This record gives sequence, structure tokens and C-alpha cells, in this order.
Amino acid sequence: MKEHRLTFIVLGIMQRFWYINDKRRESFVKMCEDKDVQRLTFESYMNKKLVRKKPLAHIKIFFKDMGHLLGIAKA
Repeated sequence: MKEHRLTFIVLGIMQRFWYINDKRRESFVKMCEDKDVQRLTFESYMNKKLVRKKPLAHIKIFFKDMGHLLGIAKA
């Protein structure tokens, strides 16, 4: 359990933030359609740790995330 602590902390933060209301849930679902999000999520799930590779994918996901947070991207 200790070795997976960071993963559970990040998932907990994401759940508390994105599942607070329907609008945020819809934005989260829209972000999850992204192939990079799916790939990194799958690798993290299979390896039971956060994936830290493909920096461009992380940057792309960050900007999409910010677009949804700021209401620029459509849900």
C-alpha cells in the first residue's frame, strides 16, 4: 500500500475536484476521450504507478485540462 500511496492521493484529488457537479463530470469525460489520456491512464493502471514519460503528451493534456477548467473548451 505504501508504494501506491501517491497514485491514490492523485486519484482522490481528481475525484474530489472533477466529480463535484455534472458540468465538471462532463468536462472530465470529454478530456478522457483523448488518446494520450487513455494511453497514460492505461499504463498507470497496469503498472500501479504514475507514468512519467512522453512529456509532450503531458503538456498537451495540461493545456486541455486548463481549457476545461477555464471554460474555454466545450464539454
